[in-house]
Amino acid sequence: MQPDEYPEITFTREQFYEKVWSAPAAKIAKELGCSDVLIGKICKAYCIPKPYLGYWAKLEHGQNPPKTPLPKNDDPDIQALTFYRSSGREMTIAEPGPEPKYDADIQQMLEKARRLEPITVATSLRNPHPLVAATRDQIKADRTPFNERLYSEREERRPTLSVEVGKDMTTRALCIMDALIKRVERLGGSVEIKNERWHEWKTQTIVCFGGEEVSAIRLREKQNQIRVPSDKDRGYFSSHTELRPSGLLILDRGPSCLNSILLRDTPKRRRIEDGLNDLIVDFVKQAGDLRIRRREEEEARRLQEERERIRRQQEEEVHRRREDLVERQKAEQARVDELVNHANSWRQGQIVREYLAAVCDMLLERDGAIAIDGEAAQYLRWAHQQAERLDPLRPSPPSVLDEHS
Repeated sequence: MQPDEYPEITFTREQFYEKVWSAPAAKIAKELGCSDVLIGKICKAYCIPKPYLGYWAKLEHGQNPPKTPLPKNDDPDIQALTFYRSSGREMTIAEPGPEPKYDADIQQMLEKARRLEPITVATSLRNPHPLVAATRDQIKADRTPFNERLYSEREERRPTLSVEVGKDMTTRALCIMDALIKRVERLGGSVEIKNERWHEWKTQTIVCFGGEEVSAIRLREKQNQIRVPSDKDRGYFSSHTELRPSGLLILDRGPSCLNSILLRDTPKRRRIEDGLNDLIVDFVKQAGDLRIRRREEEEARRLQEERERIRRQQEEEVHRRREDLVERQKAEQARVDELVNHANSWRQGQIVREYLAAVCDMLLERDGAIAIDGEAAQYLRWAHQQAERLDPLRPSPPSVLDEHS
């Protein structure tokens, strides 16, 4: 097995123990596409004993050194480990941890998927699923010359499963899709043909579990690029390349996805059929993860909306308090202004009275007396009334200035 054949490789704890004792760590690391340091970390994390110093030397010299037995461990978090490809080419492994708490229906599907017998892919297509039958008929029609097709086959092309293989691989590809779809539906899921989001004239095959669109799938045949030498009889004056079917199938998520390969045949005879069970289990897990992620996103959105509501409420409260402060300050300033006006009016009344007293003294000194009916007396009476009007501490006598038209 080459390290780039599969995006994920899963071992049970017992299988990895046997793997570690089958070859030196450097050789295993090269085979898995990781570092030998990671092998040591995995053994420590999963309580797997490593070959002791001198074990491989004794084995090389024909001795039969004993293996350190695998200690029993019932911790459910370390019973299996999965290597997956990181953003680079090196394989890595997730730290052991508990499986997410999926919804009841997802957990039921997952347990059923693990409990069912392995998927058996038939070698011939009998009683195919309706989607598979429609795809078979459409492939047959597409390969028939137009003038030889039945009238019904000349109509617009019907949506079919995403299968892109050569003639020799058609039966096997349809049998794989048939087995996969029937197992998905047996678990309560579905396989649907839908229009692509960005290209409505194109369709894609979608696997759904629990109402969640888990993954698009496409089964295609790998094409090899072959250099063809020049052939002057056919008009070729220089070599050129051609794409020819390889006989190896690839199950991926379609051309629009990066790192989209789900399963693939390999030259060393590992076939897609061998990985269908694990793939469907992974699909069910992805459905559960999608629900968990959606709930987390909804909760994050709810918290964000709540924080935004509180922020707006706080801003409104600050604005209300500011407006209330402005109003109270205006009212207080109005009272202060009224006080100052009253004090100024009182002071003006005092000034007028002092002035009138000085006028009286001047008239008495000049004339010796002030006639009661005289002009000076009338002026003094009017002036004292104005002083009374100015003084806020005394009753204000009537004045033409207080009248309204």
